[in-house]
Amino acid sequence: MIDEVQSARALDRFARNAVELRRRAGLSQLDTGMRAGLHRTEVSMLERRLRMPRLDTVLRIAGGVEAEPWEVLEGLAWDLDRGRLWEARPEPGRYEVAVAGQRVTWEAGAWKRVGG
Repeated sequence: MIDEVQSARALDRFARNAVELRRRAGLSQLDTGMRAGLHRTEVSMLERRLRMPRLDTVLRIAGGVEAEPWEVLEGLAWDLDRGRLWEARPEPGRYEVAVAGQRVTWEAGAWKRVGG
């Protein structure tokens, strides 16, 4: 899954959690911002998914609505891209690259074009 999709999904879940916790506490965005040491517009931007929060902002929001940090982060996840792992390297002796728009492989000591 591409990183942008995962970021959007995480931001959406954070915003839903923040709104739910703020409403549970019976607070406005202004009250939440004042209690958390944030401007009301910052709270609004976070809830409308216009800004990705930093760690200290997550902690401030949680404190402002009298919730635990894990409650603000509940349901957030990131899927591991196994293609980025060291263990996912190609097998020794076989490599595939693109050269001048053509895919070639290195196999058995020689380069071979892929697909023809």
